[in-house]
Amino acid sequence: MSLSRLQTATDILKARTRAYEAEAYQAHRGMGLGDGGEAPPLSLGARAVDHCLKGGLVCGGLHEVRSPLARDIGAATGFALGLAVRAMQAERGLRGGIVWVTDPATRVDGGGLFPAGLAQYGLDPSSVTMVEPGDLQSAMWAADEAAGCNGLAALIFQIKGNPVRFDMTATRRLMLRARQSGVLALTLRQSGGEEASAAATRWRVNTEMSGADDMLERGVGAMRLSLTLERNRAGRTGQWLLAWNPKDRSFDHAAPHPASASNAPAHSLDRLPV
Repeated sequence: MSLSRLQTATDILKARTRAYEAEAYQAHRGMGLGDGGEAPPLSLGARAVDHCLKGGLVCGGLHEVRSPLARDIGAATGFALGLAVRAMQAERGLRGGIVWVTDPATRVDGGGLFPAGLAQYGLDPSSVTMVEPGDLQSAMWAADEAAGCNGLAALIFQIKGNPVRFDMTATRRLMLRARQSGVLALTLRQSGGEEASAAATRWRVNTEMSGADDMLERGVGAMRLSLTLERNRAGRTGQWLLAWNPKDRSFDHAAPHPASASNAPAHSLDRLPV
């Protein structure tokens, strides 16, 4: 086994340990994990989006979030992270933890996660297991293993562009593992184009100017993003302007113009409840 795969296996073992703890908690409550039951849809919080999705995203499946340009990866990462946080919140402790697997090619211009930024999403950085293999093949293997971990709330697999190896067969395998375990699996495609996959939905995320902070003069308000549902196996598509609400840990519809702070609530990132 190569050094990179050995390190990957170690990280996955940590993730599995956390999953087993959640599974033991479930067993104590008399409720089995990954029992094949259909999970309720995962609401985003924004009414129009949830209505288009007929209640929300299907958990226990694969969804794709992509940023067409490298400059938009911050917004795309924020959207994926928000979905993962929503998944953890919906499970109410019955599933815990997020596994974040990265293709090494994304680290050149995609940066990394910042613990203080995770805290702005109401997320304890210790609940995120980062897996950083040395090559794409090992990253795909790690993502498959994580998708099959009963007890995890979400998997985020960050890749760059449209690698040939990550084809329809690979995404279908990832989707089937997530369906069996009940994990919310997200592919975060950095600087990638549209591509056929087994994902139930595909979202394009573009960066928008943040709104004003209504609590701090000249302060920067909540993250705003332009969200396009490009593909939806279950129904309609659409486009919306959203902002992350750190207090409620949900997405809100944002005002079309960032200066119109009175038209949509701005949530200070410096005044979050402890």
